Amino acid sequence: MMIQEKGYHLNLLLFSAVLFVFVYLFRYFAPENIVSDYLLWIVPFFYVISVLSRFFIKRKSGNDTKKSLAMYMGTSAVKLFLYLAILIVYGFLNREDAAAFFISFFFIYIVYTFIEVMMVLKLTSK
Repeated sequence: MMIQEKGYHLNLLLFSAVLFVFVYLFRYFAPENIVSDYLLWIVPFFYVISVLSRFFIKRKSGNDTKKSLAMYMGTSAVKLFLYLAILIVYGFLNREDAAAFFISFFFIYIVYTFIEVMMVLKLTSK
């Protein structure tokens, strides 16, 4: 199981690096009005949150599949509320950049959620 976890973390790191390069290039080629000032920080943020949530799930559930599913659903709900709180606070503090930040955050959120679910499904099917 430890080997599978290392593969999960390595795949997540590689995916995040590729996404970061894409976002970095997008920042320079996209029109200024659709690029958030904090665009480059979103990918590392999602990477750290994904690693911490996976660590928490494994630590609390061990190898129990039923408990792992419950922990995954719980951490997903907590992450969703955390993301919503971040968006609300950012929107109030930085109104002029809020729309670009929201769009960037949402796009990267969708991509990370899809990849994270695919990787967890791959892990649990073994």
